[in-house]
Amino acid sequence: MDLLRSAKSAFEINKPFDKTIANLFIRKALEEFDNNFPQETVLRKELANFQVQINSISSDPLKRIRWGEKIMTIASRLGSI
Repeated sequence: MDLLRSAKSAFEINKPFDKTIANLFIRKALEEFDNNFPQETVLRKELANFQVQINSISSDPLKRIRWGEKIMTIASRLGSI
């Protein structure tokens, strides 16, 4: 999963938040969950919740950083599955 690209767009606070990129890679990750990890519902629900937050965090640098950290946490937790 390429969730790190979503996180990277959040961390670049000197640039406008690229919602399109964030949504694209989260959507791909959710599809991958459905296809490869159907039993992993907790992480999938967390990721879906973070996708919903994209519009509300886009203009706040601190919220973007925290959001990006949470996305990276999910990505690292997936590495242990």
